[in-house]
Amino acid sequence: MARKRMYSFAEKKHSQRGLVSTILGGVSLVIFLALAYLAYYLDGQGGAYMGSIGLMGAVFSVMGVILGLVSFREQDTLFLFSKIGTILSGCMMAIWIFVILIGI
Repeated sequence: MARKRMYSFAEKKHSQRGLVSTILGGVSLVIFLALAYLAYYLDGQGGAYMGSIGLMGAVFSVMGVILGLVSFREQDTLFLFSKIGTILSGCMMAIWIFVILIGI
């Protein structure tokens, strides 16, 4: 017996929180790459400014994970950006934790 196909004509939009989560994860990645390049270029003599920018990147990744997970509760939305943002921000959060623990 063949299954009937169900069609839905409701237009689903992307989750706004998921999009913000993806943006925060991307910003955290860009900050990490820029600081890694600067640390290599300055031979590790970046100082407190680079540390504070790195801490800001870690906060961005944590907020990206939180917003990505909260965005899965929204109804009638597409979850592509929610998935991308949560995974990207989670990976960046793990990298930032690793970098912070190496520095201690």
